[in-house]
Amino acid sequence: MTDLTRSFSRTAGKHFVTLSCVQQLPEDSGEKILVFSGFVVDVSGEWFYVTAGHILRDIHTAISSGSSFDVWRLDDQTACNRFNGMAVPFAFDVKEWLVLRDEISGLDYAAVHLSNFYRRQLEAGGVTAIARSAWSDHATEHDYWVLVGIPSETVAYDGKTTITARVVVSPLTPAEAPAFAGEKAQNQFYAKPADGSEYFFNDPDGMSGGPVFGLKKQREKWVYGVIGVQSAWYPTSRTLAVCPFSSFGFALEEVVAEVSAIQSQSREASDMA
Repeated sequence: MTDLTRSFSRTAGKHFVTLSCVQQLPEDSGEKILVFSGFVVDVSGEWFYVTAGHILRDIHTAISSGSSFDVWRLDDQTACNRFNGMAVPFAFDVKEWLVLRDEISGLDYAAVHLSNFYRRQLEAGGVTAIARSAWSDHATEHDYWVLVGIPSETVAYDGKTTITARVVVSPLTPAEAPAFAGEKAQNQFYAKPADGSEYFFNDPDGMSGGPVFGLKKQREKWVYGVIGVQSAWYPTSRTLAVCPFSSFGFALEEVVAEVSAIQSQSREASDMA
């Protein structure tokens, strides 16, 4: 599996993008470097950055408590994991995000549209969006599941300009819903990091928002599809909670269609004026 994950990491790295920032803590009590996991998908020809919804909740809560955030960056530099100015500066606005989150039901998604300005820069860095043909689901038979993300425990900052971190590609095994999952089990599926993952991370905090892929060998060739968004961690049972991606992708398609229809009507009205 090691050779497969190494090979897959080179492919998945084209879709995996981190969102990083500097959090200025309240009352001049210092700063904190944050690196979030996420990925880029193509929705009806438009690019979206997808991550976990609770990340936006935590940012909003921190702002309400007096924190401020700056130096936002989108980073695709998985090779060497150096975030030292090569990343894409990002104008973060919490109001521009689409968030679908419910604590009781377990829904936990967030996405923001990437304008052509950001898309061109990410493309120049080698990023490719996950096409609709590569949207899959956990119910489909796969040979392996794999999570891609950056554990917070691997993030380091030199206090000046350089952030370093480790991108982890972790094989997963399907698991039963934890006892305390409750209603969430209706909208999530569950997995455990494969044996040996403890050598690469102890706590998956920071990997929330990372993509979970399903891999299957077909005619001597490995094919993959994104099946979920990493959402939560049950430490006692070492179980990951994952939100299925395809349903959220379909919802984004509806949003794009509605916006396109409104824009088309606006252009028609303008032409008639």
